[in-house]
Amino acid sequence: MRAAFRIGAIVLLTGLVVGLALAPERAAAAQLVTDLSEHQVRIRSNFNGTQILLFGAVEVNTADERALDRDVVVVVSGPSRPVTVRRKARVAGIWVNHDSLTFPKVPGYYAVASTRPLEVTADVEVLQREQIGIDNVDFGSPFAQGMDGSAEILAPDEEKSFVKALIRNKKRGRLYISDPGGIVFLGQTLFRATVDIPANVPVGLYTATVFLLRDGEVVDAISSPLYIDKSGLERFLYRFAHNDALLYGLIAVFGAAMAGWIASAVLRER
Repeated sequence: MRAAFRIGAIVLLTGLVVGLALAPERAAAAQLVTDLSEHQVRIRSNFNGTQILLFGAVEVNTADERALDRDVVVVVSGPSRPVTVRRKARVAGIWVNHDSLTFPKVPGYYAVASTRPLEVTADVEVLQREQIGIDNVDFGSPFAQGMDGSAEILAPDEEKSFVKALIRNKKRGRLYISDPGGIVFLGQTLFRATVDIPANVPVGLYTATVFLLRDGEVVDAISSPLYIDKSGLERFLYRFAHNDALLYGLIAVFGAAMAGWIASAVLRER
């Protein structure tokens, strides 16, 4: 694994240097040049997580300007789906799900790495506008339901408690990751970052966005796609279970019944 990372690092590093040398006008206009070590991650039955390498270069426009005077932030997120957070309450001496709050667009995975802690790179308004940082992700306008299914209006403090619970659960599953100082400059212009992809990561389309900040403002941003999908037999079973759930369930029940019948027949003969 480490050997593959080193080979990928050398290839990406060489490509960035050559790109900056052969296309100075394009680099000066974009200011950022980035790439991923791989744009597609395949999940098999033995998948226990992986790492994605992201390399980039910051174009220096003047001789006395240093790229180290700027901040770089990498955000990898996706895919977004509705998520319901439930709060338990004690009813008649029994703990049951009482209230719930549904957020319409929750990233299944969100990782952020930066050259410095986010609070010193930009103001809160800038971070919220660009959705940089776990606490600044926009989950959409939530709607609440009571125990009887009726719609409810929650106070802002109560809504914040649901948001904190959602983030806490995602962090516990290693699906929301924050790594201040996770971006390392290799000299004056080149930088790299390593993003951990856990084994329980959801499949779908992801976006890796690199932000270049200076004096607390975003001066450039580049996004790259990243696709995570199951492959082989796992991909067939996953799509079969989601596209034909009823048939998949009937086959699973039939298969379990047949396995039980065969096992009982073998044991009876013995």
